[in-house]
Amino acid sequence: MPYQEPTGEQRAGWRNDDGLAYFKRLATAWETFLDEEGLPVFKGVGVRDSRDLPRADWPRLGGKATFVQLIGTNNDTGMFVVEVAPGTSLKPQKHMYEERWVAIEGDGSVEVWKEGSSARTSFEWHQWTAFSIPLNAWFRIENTGASPAVLIAANTAPRAMNTYANKEFIFENPFAFTDRFGGNLEDYWKVSTEYERQPVRGRAMVTSNLIPDISRIYLPLDNNRGPGHRWLAPNMTGNTQLQGWIAEYPSGRYAKAHAHAAGAVLLCLGGKGYSMTWPRDTAGVTPWADGKADLVKSQDYIPGGLISAAPGPSNWFHQHFAYGQDPMRFFLFTGNVPGANDSRTDRSEEREGENIQAGLTDITQGGRAIPYYMEDAYIRKLFEQRLAEEGATLTMPSEVYTEAGKNVTVMTD
Repeated sequence: MPYQEPTGEQRAGWRNDDGLAYFKRLATAWETFLDEEGLPVFKGVGVRDSRDLPRADWPRLGGKATFVQLIGTNNDTGMFVVEVAPGTSLKPQKHMYEERWVAIEGDGSVEVWKEGSSARTSFEWHQWTAFSIPLNAWFRIENTGASPAVLIAANTAPRAMNTYANKEFIFENPFAFTDRFGGNLEDYWKVSTEYERQPVRGRAMVTSNLIPDISRIYLPLDNNRGPGHRWLAPNMTGNTQLQGWIAEYPSGRYAKAHAHAAGAVLLCLGGKGYSMTWPRDTAGVTPWADGKADLVKSQDYIPGGLISAAPGPSNWFHQHFAYGQDPMRFFLFTGNVPGANDSRTDRSEEREGENIQAGLTDITQGGRAIPYYMEDAYIRKLFEQRLAEEGATLTMPSEVYTEAGKNVTVMTD
């Protein structure tokens, strides 16, 4: 459309009938890609079990799949669930973005190789195996079982596509990242059980490109979220954007309501749970007591289920509840390491203790966490009801519900 200069006192740009200026929302390269692939796209705050999502043929990969774009992840993190027929393989693929996989059900193997190389590396996977593919390496996923296999993947494709807006660069780039996948590859998929200190948080981390069973891997005692809390950060294939953590919630306990930026998607690995989330600015600290319960979103999940912890777009309060008889285990599937790659902070100006996590600091201390004694009474009432329905009991220390116990932390994500 040719541009015409305004005449007289007219102003340039799009205007509505009232004369107000507005922007037209154009599709991003990532959104255009979603449309072109022709798959179902699930949108929402979460899903009880991602295996239940409808799937359609995906010519690019050769399986049946659906995109998962939970609220708060659009144009930031891509996710999809793919089904591989028995005794078949997905098409070989490579791409210029990081990607992490979890097998939800089935058995199989993965072959990985570099561009132009005849050398192959491979490993086997089973239910709840987690693995990551080195950036821009070729790989092929095979189902060696007698029934359909279902896997879920999270990636940084939206960021790459919106930066380069060129599919040939992303899917046909010959560059080999030898710093991530090079040299002697004999032990590349060797499982590590040596735990080390995570550089940014200082908590437990394991550097292993393959985790055979993420639902059963030993989680070191952490105690940051209360006595008995266990936590582990997997460091895989040199990823800088996809890191995250695994945590376990004891039965009968729940997270302190807290708020942080959108984009964190939790994959349930064990137990039963539900999450509640609401906009901090419009629903406040006690949405039920203030007549704003209609603004609260809730999602139940079992192993294989997903929840967008803080759907946003601004900070939302959210809580996670382990209401089954077994512990509830989560994998922060889309997460990175806060502060590790944050260019907004000048390191020369950093001081010890400056990077306090507001989501772990109570609102009474300037943070974004609601002390248990200040939370809406409906939250505990509903939780006790859900526990009773499952034959489980509340295991929260009673002192957390008093101001005297305000420093007792039980669980947060």
